Amino acid sequence: MLWFKNAIIYQLNNDTLLDKNAIEKAIKSVPFTPCGNIDTMKMGWVSPYNDNYHDDFIIDMQGHLLLRIKKETKLLPAPVIKQALLEKIDKQEQALSRKLTKNEKTTLKDEVMIDLMPRAFSKYNHYWLWIDTINKRIILDTSSFKQAEDILAILRKELGVLALTPLSIEKPVEQIMTTWVKEKLNFAPFILGDQAELKDPLEGNGIISCKNQDITSDEMMIHFDSGKWITKVKIIDERGVNFIVNNDLTLKRIKFDSSVLDENEDIGTDEFDKKLEADFFIMANLLSTTINDFYIVINKIT
Repeated sequence: MLWFKNAIIYQLNNDTLLDKNAIEKAIKSVPFTPCGNIDTMKMGWVSPYNDNYHDDFIIDMQGHLLLRIKKETKLLPAPVIKQALLEKIDKQEQALSRKLTKNEKTTLKDEVMIDLMPRAFSKYNHYWLWIDTINKRIILDTSSFKQAEDILAILRKELGVLALTPLSIEKPVEQIMTTWVKEKLNFAPFILGDQAELKDPLEGNGIISCKNQDITSDEMMIHFDSGKWITKVKIIDERGVNFIVNNDLTLKRIKFDSSVLDENEDIGTDEFDKKLEADFFIMANLLSTTINDFYIVINKIT
């Protein structure tokens, strides 16, 4: 499903990545290939349309570029590895009539992994990468910064340079969000949702999570008065999307209103490529506007 559920946002520091031809050349040089017998993980680019479609690796909708990467991870249950290792250690110790050293056991574990890997199960994941050439941003649909960095590392290696930094502001996001809620500020079209997480910035414990609750209520004010700050809060953009913003300015649990999701319902289910492009165009325009306006709002709060 195309509609992003997460957004880890990076700001480009120059125009390096705004050349579509350079991007296409870079990703076509690292297509996805399945794991070999001893590989534990493989990651490479596939077409946004279909894994086996080898012509178009980029969807370009008026400056919004959509890429997709595929990851295969080999899975070996820990008990299986442990049992095979114990058997191999026991056999070796009997043959040598002595206990094995730590280094010898480590070597045997490597051998066990090599032996078992061809029989491992494969887990497949796909990740969307959206390059907003208009606002000079890269947005990845993943909840993990490590995963985002792994994907960008592949792109960076082929491009030679990739100057970007995670989206950020000068003041602590926790302080800004706390001020917004505590002072009940209004910034249309954004309104505060009914979900938040609070934490003491000094002690780092006593996390309070609330759902389905008025986060500007007197009950919540007591927590603010005790020194707690908001680390996560639900924000609603009345133009058709809501999300949880975290203290690192990542967006999680993104949900689009049904009115937005249904805009292209007239496109037939058999027209997958056309539907994908149309949905991406709507999502990119709405979400880029939301990110831009939200960034302006939080920079206004003092």
